Amino acid sequence: MAVEKISLALGPEEDLRAKQQKYPERDLKLLKSVVDEDKFILLDKSNQKTVFGSGLNYVTQHEIGQEVWDGYFELRYFTLSTKQRGILEAILQKWENGYEIPVGLRYSLILHVPRKNLQYLMINVWDSDIDFFDWNTSKNNQINQFGYNENSKPYISHFMLAPSKPANA
Repeated sequence: MAVEKISLALGPEEDLRAKQQKYPERDLKLLKSVVDEDKFILLDKSNQKTVFGSGLNYVTQHEIGQEVWDGYFELRYFTLSTKQRGILEAILQKWENGYEIPVGLRYSLILHVPRKNLQYLMINVWDSDIDFFDWNTSKNNQINQFGYNENSKPYISHFMLAPSKPANA
């Protein structure tokens, strides 16, 4: 498993870019929301101790596909009951074995919060937003059955890599 843990930081673009420049050896990924131009996330996949104070730290449970950090990002948050964990495992086992992988899905990380094993974050990298929306609205999307906290639906955010800024900008 190449990516063992992920840490996230939320904040203003300038602050996150400064953090990205401060730790170039970590290859931090700056993601920009596709629906809110002022919403940014900095993603640390270095497997090192976090340098963020956000407390958004996750451990990898499953890694599917070849590691790629370019495309349409879906961040899907959901909470599982003990029974649902077995259902998720069965779905992911199929994906890991090359069955029923959604069309256009390049890479997927299924992460959980340490000490809170029923809280999950799924980071999916898609070829395009169309591939994501086709899968998300498909009756074959078994992941949609998992809601977030008391909601029947997961919480989903959409991102893309933030474009680089010129050094003098």
